[in-house]
Amino acid sequence: MAISIHSTDKRARAALELKEPGRVSMYVCGPTAYDSCHIGHARPAVVFDTVRRYLEYSGLIVTFVSNITDIDDKIINRANELGISYQALARRYQDEYEQDMARLGVLSPSIRPRATEHIPEMIALVQGLLEKGVAYRTPRGIWFDVSKFKDYGKLSGRIMDDENTEHRVEQDPEKRNPQDFALWKSAKPGEPSWRSPWGEGRPGWHLECSAMAGKYCDFEIDIHGGGADLSFPHHENELAQSEAFTGRRFVRQWMHNGFITVGKSDDGDDVKMGKSKGNAFRLRDAFKLASPAALRLWILGTHYRMPLLYKPEILGQIGNALDRIYNALDEISIRLERMENVRPSAGGIAQNASEAEARFREAMDDDFNTPQALAQVFELVNIQNRGVKENAPACELLSVRNTLNQLLWVLGLPLERPDAAGGGADGFIDLLVEVRNQLRAEKNFRLSDLIRDSLKELGVELRDRMR
Repeated sequence: MAISIHSTDKRARAALELKEPGRVSMYVCGPTAYDSCHIGHARPAVVFDTVRRYLEYSGLIVTFVSNITDIDDKIINRANELGISYQALARRYQDEYEQDMARLGVLSPSIRPRATEHIPEMIALVQGLLEKGVAYRTPRGIWFDVSKFKDYGKLSGRIMDDENTEHRVEQDPEKRNPQDFALWKSAKPGEPSWRSPWGEGRPGWHLECSAMAGKYCDFEIDIHGGGADLSFPHHENELAQSEAFTGRRFVRQWMHNGFITVGKSDDGDDVKMGKSKGNAFRLRDAFKLASPAALRLWILGTHYRMPLLYKPEILGQIGNALDRIYNALDEISIRLERMENVRPSAGGIAQNASEAEARFREAMDDDFNTPQALAQVFELVNIQNRGVKENAPACELLSVRNTLNQLLWVLGLPLERPDAAGGGADGFIDLLVEVRNQLRAEKNFRLSDLIRDSLKELGVELRDRMR
């Protein structure tokens, strides 16, 4: 069965289409580095990491590009609030993001471009769009003219309505159309800027991803991913400016994961999690409730395109499910630890394991159906437990374990039992940080400084605001 993907622009599933046989280019929008990650950031990271892992498991060579937005209005405003440079702020939260993703088992991207390292490519892109007549200048910047791109709206099925949209575009009384979006913003006092043929300024947010995707994927991406909130206007604008620049199709498959919700409104609608709504749950706080592996399992337990409900009590239940997997692995290890010259067998429970693996592949081939794939992981646990109970040959138990390990790797789950929530060194360090924060609030700086110095010896450096 060929891998099929539900592509957002097609509104249907179709076989995976590649520019080059055997190779996949993936571009996934990374975070805007201005604050700590919340659970909403974890979902696309885990989803597209799992897609990448399965493609590699299937024998494809994957180039995975995921950017860091290190300049935009949010970053500038937050840096000004804290009295630090935008560079220092972006670097701080990029480092924190990468640490959080590593704990979730997310593989490092093949390429991690930062927006500010690609200003020349952005300027070249703007210049090309001006020359093609699909962009124009005003005193406030350079704008993409959506009326010159006939397919605008083909990705999301939406057209920007200045009077009715969740995503307000930049206002300029000299814009030709309310829907036009910024390619380049003229410099403002106190803001970072770069030289360009049109004077000092900085890139628009949508431009950044097009320039980086152009450099590393030659403006032809096999799979472009991100959260559903990015399909409009960010990805719609990214598509328009990229295809207007090259005259070629920008993306073969668009993938968007669903929102994380926190319940229902009085009208019965899903309530989305988001910082702007004040209901975002910080990822590092979630790590205190459940292990990163449990968080990852929770994310994969719902199909990536569906809404995902978050409730703290759910995470404890997920931890119990994880225990079933690792209890099974522990049982196999006990049986095998004294065996020598063990060879896998093709019969008995080994054959059952092979059939479960085939069903796992069928599920993942079908638009990366991780809930169905996880069902086969737990079927392998049942097969293993039956083998132990029936005293199956060690060689067959080894075959089951090897299969289980392969599928756990595809899903990004640890091959050994992870620490419980709040346990181990991470939990101890989190506790010390909380105690120190309380001591600082009580102005007990002698003890708080002692904890800070002790943490530094453990390799954990804390940075305080002026007190």
